[in-house]
Amino acid sequence: MSRLRSARACSRISSTLTSVRSVRRCLPLFVSARPRTPLRVLCVMAFDALHQLRYSKPLPVATHRVLAALLDFGACTNAIFDEKAYRRKELELTRQILDEAGLHSMVEEVLRRLSDLEGRRPSPFGDDRQCHEARSYREAVARLWLGTVAATAAGSRCLEEGILATYADDVLELLFRIVMQCQIIDDVLDYSRDASAGLPSFLTASASLPDAIERTHQAACEYAHHRDLPRSDDVLPLRVALGVASICAKLMIRFGRWRCACLKSTTSPRPRPAAR
Repeated sequence: MSRLRSARACSRISSTLTSVRSVRRCLPLFVSARPRTPLRVLCVMAFDALHQLRYSKPLPVATHRVLAALLDFGACTNAIFDEKAYRRKELELTRQILDEAGLHSMVEEVLRRLSDLEGRRPSPFGDDRQCHEARSYREAVARLWLGTVAATAAGSRCLEEGILATYADDVLELLFRIVMQCQIIDDVLDYSRDASAGLPSFLTASASLPDAIERTHQAACEYAHHRDLPRSDDVLPLRVALGVASICAKLMIRFGRWRCACLKSTTSPRPRPAAR
């Protein structure tokens, strides 16, 4: 028993040190031209740590740059489909970087699949069926991009292999759940803009905002639940990251409830004073 505990402690320490080394290697990305956001830098860090755990060596710096360009390209592409502002020059530059890295065919396949998903995107403010479809749509888009990044980090050019890995690979499943918690946070923050633009999200899925908030809370709890995944000490940092992301998502949902209550109080008719 003592040997088992010692082995588990060593495994936890090793995985933590691996994560720390990945953070140190990827720190320059925070001040580089890309990726554009800290969250995307954290994504590169996660795949660097994963590569280190599996192959006992970090991702090459050149791969860091390709992943950063891929994440920025994905953000620009999603903005186009959502009819949001984006930089055309940034889109062209990141696409050029990906083509030079030999990812032209895979990127074309990603765009084809994304176009198909967006062409079938559910309408907002619907019933129970549309709420389910909105969540499925959100998850499908997340798995598409996560699978693309996973395949690129692994040096594969097979998109289908990367997407399937998000279902079969326990580590990628953890990453997927972290991504979905971040998606929930983003949907709460962007509710007003998404609602006015008619975009499907967790909070615009239902015609009733309180109902949408309750469904979003349920989804956040389901993504936070990881007891069905192997409790390997090698992925302790990712489990901790999922816990932090889940707490942030639930706090943001509370904020959404509070904002909903404020909207109700400001829009509800005031009672008339009683006649004397």
